[in-house]
Amino acid sequence: TLNMKNLLILALLCGGTAQGQIQNFYPKKVVKPDLSAKREKEINRQNELLQKKIPTASEQKELNILLEKYGEVVENAWDIIDGGCSWYCGGGNYKIKASSSLGDSYKAEFANDLSYKTAWVEGKKDEGIGEYLEYYFKNDSPRITEIIISNGYMKSEETWKNNNRVKKLKLYVNGVPFGILNLKDSRTDQYFEVGTLGHNKNGTDLILKFEILEVYKGSKYNDTAITEIYFDGIDVH
Repeated sequence: TLNMKNLLILALLCGGTAQGQIQNFYPKKVVKPDLSAKREKEINRQNELLQKKIPTASEQKELNILLEKYGEVVENAWDIIDGGCSWYCGGGNYKIKASSSLGDSYKAEFANDLSYKTAWVEGKKDEGIGEYLEYYFKNDSPRITEIIISNGYMKSEETWKNNNRVKKLKLYVNGVPFGILNLKDSRTDQYFEVGTLGHNKNGTDLILKFEILEVYKGSKYNDTAITEIYFDGIDVH
């Protein structure tokens, strides 16, 4: 029979704890954003009309229709979060790091700019298994209850298909394996409920690390892209 020491070693080798395997998480919600050229054109037109001091009657009618459709808080068609208040009003990470990046056009910050137009792409010659992103939060930052991942290079259908997408991400919390995020192969925002993270009792920063374990293969390039990893939670308002 295995003694406790051997059980602990076996559990750690399996990526878990002495109590068992780390948890698998699956999206609780999947949302397909409208990234169409039509939407971008209409939002640009809305912004143009809002700048007019004295719109004509026809312009005001057009503006009212657009405002009814999109609302005043939409500032840019590529924004992941609208201009209204969100969890980020009181929270958010102060730093992001990547194990590698495919040049300055695809650096870590682009998975942290709340835009569908940019993406982080790992910089290894293979598909990037083992590459990772790390997000750093001050300990007094509002706590996280939800992790949202915009999977792949979502800027266009072509860029999304051409590049690898993530199939499995290993999540570490403060350096400790926490769970596996299992992603769908879709050009969507995928919402994972992960309990409550943050406000470490020892006062240290919260560090979330996302390591690529497995990918869906792109049709043209062997580069793995993540458009955005962003967060929602509590302690705001």
